[in-house]
Amino acid sequence: MKIPIYDLEGNKGRKTELPEIFESKVNSVLINRAFWIMFTHNLQPQGRDPMAGMKVSAQSWNTGHGMSRIARIKGAGTKRAGQAGGVAGVVKGRLTHPPTSLKIVYKKINKKERLSATMSALAATANSDVVSLRGHKVDPSLSVPVILVDEFESLSKTKDIMKVLLKLKLNTELDRVKEKGVGPLIVTSSRNSLYKAANNIAGLQAVTASDVSILHLAPGGVPGRLTIYTKPSLKALAKRFDGVSVYGY
Repeated sequence: MKIPIYDLEGNKGRKTELPEIFESKVNSVLINRAFWIMFTHNLQPQGRDPMAGMKVSAQSWNTGHGMSRIARIKGAGTKRAGQAGGVAGVVKGRLTHPPTSLKIVYKKINKKERLSATMSALAATANSDVVSLRGHKVDPSLSVPVILVDEFESLSKTKDIMKVLLKLKLNTELDRVKEKGVGPLIVTSSRNSLYKAANNIAGLQAVTASDVSILHLAPGGVPGRLTIYTKPSLKALAKRFDGVSVYGY
C-alpha cells in the first residue's frame, strides 16, 4: 500500500510504501476485547478497612422509646450521641458492600492476541471509512493515515505544530476535540522535541512507535483513531513487528 508523504506546508510529496502491518484485517471485536483487558492494567485495586464506620460504641435502645431499634451512639452532650451508628445505611455508618483489595481486576491477555489486536488497530488507522465512522472530521482530500516528513520531528514549539495541523486542514477536527476529548494521535520515532511539544495541545496525544498500543490506537475499544505518523516512525514500527504474522489471529 503506497501513500503520499506531506511536507510542513501540507503539500503532498512522493509516495512511500506502508509496512506490511497496515495490511492486517480490521477485527473490531478483537480490538474491543484487547482494549478492555489492557485497560485493567492501569486500574488500582481498592479496599476498605474492615472496621471502617464501626469504630463506635453503639447499642440499641430497644422498644418503648417510639424510635427504631437501630444501634445508637452511647453517651450524652455531643452531636453524635443518640445518632445511629455502627451499621450500614446511616450517616457515618459502614458501607453495605465495600470493595475488597482481594478482588482481581487485572486481566491477562495472550501475547499473540495482543499483538494481533495492535496490528489490527494500526490497520484501522489506514482505513478512511473506519476513521470517519469513529467521528473524526477529516478533509476528503487528506490521505489517511497522515504521513509527515522527517523534519516534522524537529519541531519543538507547540505553535509550529499547530501551524502544520492547520495546513493539513485539521481545523475542524481540532475544534471538535474541544467538546470531545479524544483527538488525533501523533506517532514519533522517539521521545524527541515533537513528542514533548505535541502533548501540550488539547485533545492531541503523542506516543513513540515502540510504546504505541491498543490503548492509544482505539480509545474506548473503538478502532479508527485519526493517526499522524512521521516517516521515521514507520521504520520503527516495521522493525518492531518484523517477523510477526499479520494474519496470526
